[in-house]
Amino acid sequence: MENNTLLVESERRFRSLFENNPDLVLFQNEQGTILDANPSFLAFVGKPKPEVLDRPFSDFLPSELIPLFNEKLAEAFRGTKVQFETTVKFENLEEPKVLNVTKVPLKIDGSIAGVHMVARDITEAAISQQTIQRQAQKLNTIFESITDAFFLLDNDWNFTYINHEVERLLHIDRQAELGRNVWDVFPEERNGLFRQHYQQAKETGHAVHFEALFEKMQMWFDVRAFPSEEGLSVYFADITDKIKAQQELYRQNKDLQQFTYIVSHNLRAPLANVLGLVDLLASTHRNSIDYEKTLDHLKTSTEQLDTVLQDMNTILSIRDMQNVAEPEQVAILDVVQQACANLEEPLQLCGGRVTLDLPPDLSVRANRAYLYSVFFNLLSNSIKYRSEERPLHVTVTASQSGAGLLIAFADNGSGFDLAKAGSDVFKLYKRFHSHPTGRGLGLYLVRTHVEAMGGHIDVQSEVNAGTQFLIYLR
Repeated sequence: MENNTLLVESERRFRSLFENNPDLVLFQNEQGTILDANPSFLAFVGKPKPEVLDRPFSDFLPSELIPLFNEKLAEAFRGTKVQFETTVKFENLEEPKVLNVTKVPLKIDGSIAGVHMVARDITEAAISQQTIQRQAQKLNTIFESITDAFFLLDNDWNFTYINHEVERLLHIDRQAELGRNVWDVFPEERNGLFRQHYQQAKETGHAVHFEALFEKMQMWFDVRAFPSEEGLSVYFADITDKIKAQQELYRQNKDLQQFTYIVSHNLRAPLANVLGLVDLLASTHRNSIDYEKTLDHLKTSTEQLDTVLQDMNTILSIRDMQNVAEPEQVAILDVVQQACANLEEPLQLCGGRVTLDLPPDLSVRANRAYLYSVFFNLLSNSIKYRSEERPLHVTVTASQSGAGLLIAFADNGSGFDLAKAGSDVFKLYKRFHSHPTGRGLGLYLVRTHVEAMGGHIDVQSEVNAGTQFLIYLR
């Protein structure tokens, strides 16, 4: 008796849930016939219960959806709970509805007696989702149309958006990096300048604008970062060419200053001498001793003038890269040996020797003539400014350094006071020894040639101990 009471109570609760469920609920047999339907379903299709029961559910469906519902019903009768979403246009409704449908098999004594179909109207949620997707697509279109590289970071420094230009400039796969921490993607910048500026923007709540070198790519970026409650919006553009142009302009301005020095000092003096001597010759008798002396002075001044003009032509040709061969793969040992061979006579006369610690297969992509000029001028200087207290010994070594090549050229010569020389070491017509005679052009050519090949040069020197030049080439 007690069991019957419990069963009746259970059936009442189930019936109450069935009748009062706001979702659309049907009970179907294996043929799809509706055996029961709750009030929500009846209201949805606009039919009284007698017009719904004992009819196949397919009678209320558009023809194109009948195969889908029959397939899902058969799947449920195989004992599997089935869930899917679909859009349905019922006859009594002006607009289609998006339904989330669940089919649950009812098992009695081990066999399936029927299937409950529960359909939830999710039209509003679906429309909202579609609206969000359309807005996201529009936003994505806007972001992709931004010519600058653009990415978004959340408050934990994770990428939430990356546009195509970021992919192109930084050589990353945005799909792979989305959701990752920016400092895990670029660990070398974790404590760098970019992090400092981004942190400043987040802490102050104000936008930041800066230019910085992204060392990993050796590229200069113009960066703008805008903080918000969600994180940080970052725009950046490649300004490497602009920075290089500015550096080139700075170098040309320095050259111009040096050319001004040449004109005002080295060129003006011999030219003034020539003009004065020409006037003097005009008033001097041709057969007199003074005439011959004046003519010799005129010849000397003219040669000095020609030398300065040749120097200027050399400098301008290098600066403007005129008549320069294309870079090629050059064996370092071969070029150094060539420079040594061409200076063999002065080396022997001074009792000097050169030690080369260079692998035969070590090479660099460079201009061969420039590279030869670098070693020739350095070795020539070592011979010229050797110490009188000991035989000259020059060593040349090379090693890989980062992404490039480091060449060390050292001698045990007279050296010079680096503190006094300061920034003048590689300038035109700067000399740091009282003898022997020289024009101070060699080191200028060395620096110019190295920079023309995309490298740079440093110098270390000590009086009466020697000099070492460090040449960095990519």
